[in-house]
Amino acid sequence: MQPDDKWADLARTVPGGFAGVLRDSTHRQILRLTHPELAAEAKAALRTQLPVGLDDAVVQPARWDFGQLVDWFNYLHPRLPVAVTADKDESLNRVRFSVTSVETRDQVLRALAPLGLPCDLVVVDLNGMVVRF
Repeated sequence: MQPDDKWADLARTVPGGFAGVLRDSTHRQILRLTHPELAAEAKAALRTQLPVGLDDAVVQPARWDFGQLVDWFNYLHPRLPVAVTADKDESLNRVRFSVTSVETRDQVLRALAPLGLPCDLVVVDLNGMVVRF
């Protein structure tokens, strides 16, 4: 089982809509939840599921739980006409596609356009530039 699969399973079973764990620039533990009002329940459920302590974690709201990011990623990635670096990005709470040229970026954006995607689901980045779709 890959780490993303485990996180997707946690998103489907842990109260609060688990969207990932990360550290910010000051090394604080950040817990992303789609329902931050359930933080206490989420932390209790995750206590035995993750190798990091979350008791002091800062809770930040997320739009998408990690299971949703995985499902969207699995739907979108095979529909792209070009090879890209791709990720379910818990820090951005988006599906992220990274490309190396303007031409490739435009191909990706054209492939995504007719899919009627929700706002702020996908980020396409090009050498540090970010295009939100």
